[in-house]
Amino acid sequence: MSKPIRQESPLADRKETSLTATAGVGVAVQLCERAFLGHINLRGDPSSSDFIEAVRQTLDCPLPLEANRFIDAEKVRVCWLGPSEWLVTCAGALEEATAEQLRRALKREFTAVTEIGGGQTVLGISGSRAPNVIAKGCTLDLHPRVFGPGHCAQTSLARAAITILQTGAAPSFELIVRRSYADYVWRWLMDAAAEYGCAVVESAPWLSTASPDSANREGLAKTQA
Repeated sequence: MSKPIRQESPLADRKETSLTATAGVGVAVQLCERAFLGHINLRGDPSSSDFIEAVRQTLDCPLPLEANRFIDAEKVRVCWLGPSEWLVTCAGALEEATAEQLRRALKREFTAVTEIGGGQTVLGISGSRAPNVIAKGCTLDLHPRVFGPGHCAQTSLARAAITILQTGAAPSFELIVRRSYADYVWRWLMDAAAEYGCAVVESAPWLSTASPDSANREGLAKTQA
């Protein structure tokens, strides 16, 4: 019998536990990896009410139709990537089943459902200085007046393509990166955060971070009613 495939994080060999610039520097940045999540790329026609409703019923979550927003539900998170493209993230064990449920529900629609979890990972960065660290390599304006909890955007960090989400007002962010860039981005973040004091922490359970407020989610849902 063939041996089962062993999953391994792209950061499996990292040995960092903490990093500070000098003695006495506190910890203002926390880093973690949230490996082995399911990632599903979904494409479809947002003007089709049948498409919108089929996705909502399947995921038990409305599709965000407003640019650069995401919505959390009990088992999934759905990010707007473009006018006809979304990223659905879920627990890794649910990726295949969730993708298949979407395909069945959307079989009468012109759509594409693609499982891409094996090629991506998620890096978490939080703390009072997290925006300062990101700003060193990203031109995106993260000021609270334009980017806050519930916002997401495709951009670049230190020339590596990422999708960034603000998951909490702490502030806390998640960076979705390609597996092949994960080690590079991780090392860059460690170096960029050194002056503020940086600690590597265990990742939180799926969707346990602060989510966009319920009013935001309800407002997005009403726009699709």
